[in-house]
Amino acid sequence: MIQVRRLQPVDLDYIFQNAESLGFHQNTMINKLENIMLVIEDNNICGIGLYINYEDKCILNRIYIKEDQRRKRLGTILVKTILNTVEHQGALQAYMHGSCDEFAEYLGFQKLSDSNQIIDTKMLYQEIFNDNISDNIFKVSLIDYFKPCSHQ
Repeated sequence: MIQVRRLQPVDLDYIFQNAESLGFHQNTMINKLENIMLVIEDNNICGIGLYINYEDKCILNRIYIKEDQRRKRLGTILVKTILNTVEHQGALQAYMHGSCDEFAEYLGFQKLSDSNQIIDTKMLYQEIFNDNISDNIFKVSLIDYFKPCSHQ
């Protein structure tokens, strides 16, 4: 069974022991523990995602699925759960970056091309996560991202 849920106290030992291999710095995580979602399959943590709501934006950071668990749609499940959560909290757009451009595009994100918007978003990542990013940045509108079943 696949489950996506917020980080719970029982998960902390595992997360702190594996923080570096998951692409996290412990000092970045400690202040943002309530914004971590896990994807779990058969009681094993398979992936992790960190996000922050900032004004009407969701900033995704460090979406990670274990190597041996990839190609099972766990990343898609994790990101869509985060997007659904933040949409209900009022986010109108979401940003992400990472080494897998195809994954971002598969989820409907579009690569930023406006240099001012790229600079502003990189500064936002620096401010929120103390993270200097050099890879591509992607954006998606959450307005109508999750269409009701009645929309065809």
